[in-house]
Amino acid sequence: MSEEADAIAAEIGRRAASGCAWHDIAVIYRQNRLSRAIEEALIQARVPYEIVGDVGFYQRVAVKDALALLSLAARPDDRQSDEAFRRVANKPTRGLGAKGLGAIELRARDQDISLLAAVSETRLSQKAAAALREFERVVREIGAQEDLTVGDRMRLLLEDTGYYDMLRADDSDEAATQMENLAELADVADRYRKIDHLMEHASLASGAPGEKGKERVQLLTMHRAKGLEFRHVFLPAWEDNLFPGTNARNLDEERRLAYVALTRAMEQATVTSCDYRQGTSSIPSRFLNDIPPGNRISHWNWQVGQGAIPCTRSAWEQTRRELDALGL
Repeated sequence: MSEEADAIAAEIGRRAASGCAWHDIAVIYRQNRLSRAIEEALIQARVPYEIVGDVGFYQRVAVKDALALLSLAARPDDRQSDEAFRRVANKPTRGLGAKGLGAIELRARDQDISLLAAVSETRLSQKAAAALREFERVVREIGAQEDLTVGDRMRLLLEDTGYYDMLRADDSDEAATQMENLAELADVADRYRKIDHLMEHASLASGAPGEKGKERVQLLTMHRAKGLEFRHVFLPAWEDNLFPGTNARNLDEERRLAYVALTRAMEQATVTSCDYRQGTSSIPSRFLNDIPPGNRISHWNWQVGQGAIPCTRSAWEQTRRELDALGL
């Protein structure tokens, strides 16, 4: 999956270098969750992008909470960690209200110490005092374990502060998505030995590459792509277990989405798939069989990839008419 995303990012860079404007390039996917690997690759390649109709991975609530916990653990006595404390001190709830937080803020200001350090110096309700001091103990203890990867420290922080339990107790789809986001962030964090390095990486995504503006590669779902057109379109994850998905109820609707996605490209659409995705074997989408071999230009060949099949918009429309005539 990362190889696919890296290849797409590199190809976007090559087309931009040949004169194509960033905003004339789009990456269109079936599901929002497929954007994360693409984002990661674009960040690494320093490609400016914008996610249409959604927030970027590093702007999602649980991801920002986890990064705040890591930041707090890395610098528990630094005033720069105060914003992180404000964000996560009451997640899950520890009985800290506006009055209690205000008291901590005053103590921190008077003694010129961090908000976390001020917890043990502030008179709070019995419930809040006990919960926040335990929170401080966990954060300091895990933050000091430098032999762990950043990912492992993050997992411990989320587990021992009760953040995971808070999400597990919520049976909503949103909570399940947040858990998935945290699992993906932990996988990214496993690559780092220092929290600062992960923070630098996340700041790249939170800063210029993700800012909205005309000169940005567009990342969006197939549903949001309706009515839009771009010179170059990349269509990742065209695999039968994803598109159409294993639970797809209406194959005709999925086929129409394939048509929509391919016809967003005014000059070239590039379709990719992987032999394996997240440890599960895959086969190319059956929708690729609708494109006659004569209209395919196969290139790219990386270890886990099936390759890319660019096709012009006119070629796909001709194919679509032929299929309509056959009743397909």
